[in-house]
Amino acid sequence: MKSHTVPKRLLEQFAYYDPVTRSKRLWRYQKGKAPYGRATPKSATRWEGHFADPANGSKEAELEERLEREFEHPVNQFLDVIGYRTFVLQPRQIKELTGYLTMLFTRSRARRAASQSEADFIIEAFRSLISDERKLSVLTGKLMMLLVARGMDARMVTREMVVGAIERQIAAHSDAQEPQRCYIQTVESMMRFPGDYTLYGDWFVIHADPAEPFVIGDAPVVTWERTKDNRLYFMRGFAQPNVEVFLPVSPTTCLHVLPGVLRSRPVLRPVTAEVNMAQAVFATEHCFTSIRSPELDAAIQPHFSKMRIGIEGFPVRHIGLKGVLFDFLMGKLRRAA
Repeated sequence: MKSHTVPKRLLEQFAYYDPVTRSKRLWRYQKGKAPYGRATPKSATRWEGHFADPANGSKEAELEERLEREFEHPVNQFLDVIGYRTFVLQPRQIKELTGYLTMLFTRSRARRAASQSEADFIIEAFRSLISDERKLSVLTGKLMMLLVARGMDARMVTREMVVGAIERQIAAHSDAQEPQRCYIQTVESMMRFPGDYTLYGDWFVIHADPAEPFVIGDAPVVTWERTKDNRLYFMRGFAQPNVEVFLPVSPTTCLHVLPGVLRSRPVLRPVTAEVNMAQAVFATEHCFTSIRSPELDAAIQPHFSKMRIGIEGFPVRHIGLKGVLFDFLMGKLRRAA
């Protein structure tokens, strides 16, 4: 099954009418290639097995249906009027857009690719836990207390038994399907918790000249932090100080969100070229818009795919996963008790 990473309805906002095919088409921009004008909103960002679950053959269709029903459909009701100069976002619409932004970020190929780094990091953290004698001692003691509470012989619990249990976890997370399993778990988790930082932030709409339009990348939700000397640092987390979030919704309209985080400097009005540069930086392969523009192509070509989620941007290694796994194992023991 082929799944959509950027919804067809959103891509249609960037499409032009092609009189030859009598259908909507997109101008596709790609690193090292000339713009291509026959991409279709239906298939431009549709990929085989994107939401496939190794353990559940029906999961992919289920996730596609939920994404459309719970996140896309509510926003589609007002998506085409966001660009009106008289349009004012209402609290209900901001809540719907919060989930929409979160899922657009999560469902991208760029986010899926980061699951390999996450899987590698989990294995590394389990191995690190084995080498931490203090935490092994605490886990062993907890298991002994659990057996005593159940009237069992606690002497059968050894350090080697705990290490063996952790090594089985390493083996379980080491097969080739683990990154995809991690990704599906992430998608389902983000469906339940779409995020408060953007919901309680400030929302704006910025506009572009039709002759110098916004592009939309295949990872369309982009972030940056602007420094005091006007430099942009991309792939800042949604909870980081001074972060700004962007989602183009048409060639002439882009959402600009200031999440509810600490801000230590004034926010400058973004320009179209900056947003387009960010779209190219985040993109896995493609950006799209409604016109062919050699100037636009030249402007974004140097920036394509410069950063990868989990590697150059949005790092996961700062979260202290060894401690998280320790707490997870302790939690399992508490629940078992």
